[in-house]
Amino acid sequence: MSTEQAAASKPLVLIVDDSRVIRIAARKILKDEFEPLEAGDGEEAWDMLNKHEDIALVLSDLSMPYLDGMGLLQRLRNAEPERLRSMPMIIVTGAEDDDVAKTRAFAAGASDFISKPFDSVQLLAHTRSHIRLVKTTQELKETTTVLNENPATDPFTGLGNQRAFLERGQQGLAHAIRHRGQMALVLFQIDNFDKLFVQHGKPVGGAILKAVTAAIQSQIRREDAASRISMARFGLVTCCADTDGARGLAARICARLASTAVTGKDGAPLPITLSASIVTPDIDREPRFEQLLGLLVKRLEQALAQGQCIVSDETGEAAPLATAPAPQTATPPPSIEAALAQLARGDNASLRPYLRTLVRAVLPLLNHWNQTEQRGLENALERIRSQLSD
Repeated sequence: MSTEQAAASKPLVLIVDDSRVIRIAARKILKDEFEPLEAGDGEEAWDMLNKHEDIALVLSDLSMPYLDGMGLLQRLRNAEPERLRSMPMIIVTGAEDDDVAKTRAFAAGASDFISKPFDSVQLLAHTRSHIRLVKTTQELKETTTVLNENPATDPFTGLGNQRAFLERGQQGLAHAIRHRGQMALVLFQIDNFDKLFVQHGKPVGGAILKAVTAAIQSQIRREDAASRISMARFGLVTCCADTDGARGLAARICARLASTAVTGKDGAPLPITLSASIVTPDIDREPRFEQLLGLLVKRLEQALAQGQCIVSDETGEAAPLATAPAPQTATPPPSIEAALAQLARGDNASLRPYLRTLVRAVLPLLNHWNQTEQRGLENALERIRSQLSD
């Protein structure tokens, strides 16, 4: 990097003082990290501020001829350009400046104060601090602009978009880990959407997307988050749900969609089906969201490879989604006491569908036992967690 390039990369700092000795002293302290500019009074400084739009900070004496530090400060705070109104200005005070003058300067919008003679450590520290604040403020403005230009809403369906799904998924996982709760992630894809779109055209494709959106919105709770992730793929983040609950929700959405009339360009009704994947994380293992998302996508690919209306979930098998129990016919898992009584009677087969749910329910007790008894169950618990996550 050339000397000119190095200088250009440094933040510009304007030193304003009618004393050449003071300006030289400040320049020597600042020159290694900043690019100093000098002005002998407020009028000269004002001209330079309007000429150099990349000046990041003003370091100004209070007492100067023509236009003093207070006058320069007032011009800055009343300027029309926002960059000048928000320009940080450090006031340099001398022995002749009493507390009243300092109070007036602070009330007028001074960013900071430094006393003469300069302390090099203090001057550098104050300058660095305000330059960092300027950079941080600019970055926040740029981030806000990006967010405003890229909203988290899908304009066609009104659902969240991919960014919203990722954000809500990460938030939901963090909340579940912190409160030792449950959550589920669900991906839906419209079966054969590309083929339907080509055969029937854009209006019918739009009607299909609207029908899927309505089916999802009709079944989710207020605290659940639904998003359209890509052309024909939708995502759900649902809290306080295990695998059975997420599967039941997916089944209800599909049932609602099956009862919705969507006609093709020939006027004949089109059967619209969804395939899905489900991930319910093992909160005790504190998984990373990226891992869950990768598993979710992999399971959806497995479901799509099986055919139409298929779901892939924690069981490790892709199965027809239509077999998922609807809430009105689903049997809730038995309590721990009832499950133990069934085992005592030898009624093992009826417990099989609920084993994972029951084991997850007692895991907190086993963890507590493990901690109380010098971690004697560590290996066994790890094997249980591994099997539950398969």
